[in-house]
Amino acid sequence: MTCRIASGLILFALLLGGCSYVKQPNDKKMKKLLSGMPEYAAGEAFGKRDFRFLIVIDGEQTTQPDVPACLVTRFGTKPLSNSSYEAGSYAYDKYAAVAKVYARYFNAALLASLKTRDWDKCEGKLPAAGS
Repeated sequence: MTCRIASGLILFALLLGGCSYVKQPNDKKMKKLLSGMPEYAAGEAFGKRDFRFLIVIDGEQTTQPDVPACLVTRFGTKPLSNSSYEAGSYAYDKYAAVAKVYARYFNAALLASLKTRDWDKCEGKLPAAGS
């Protein structure tokens, strides 16, 4: 009987010890992308008249938005970068991969919002702020 209890306690201790989780230093940054809704974020940005498109900086490589270059020049960009993660680590690669998908959907939603007002034309006029 005591042997069973002792072996049960040892097994329990081993299971508890093996279930540790090492929190990554930038979990908030990663969680924001994983739980975020890019279409909603684009709608909020549009409402605030922030028409900048997202780019992803992955080490030396920069992923440009899939929108007309004249709009990128006109409105500018906001970067998503994995530079705060250790290069070559799982988190580094994961952040870059998730950021590329997030940026693609964000940029598509922002472009769709611009199209509803005919602001997606390179030569088109934007109303003054507050209009």
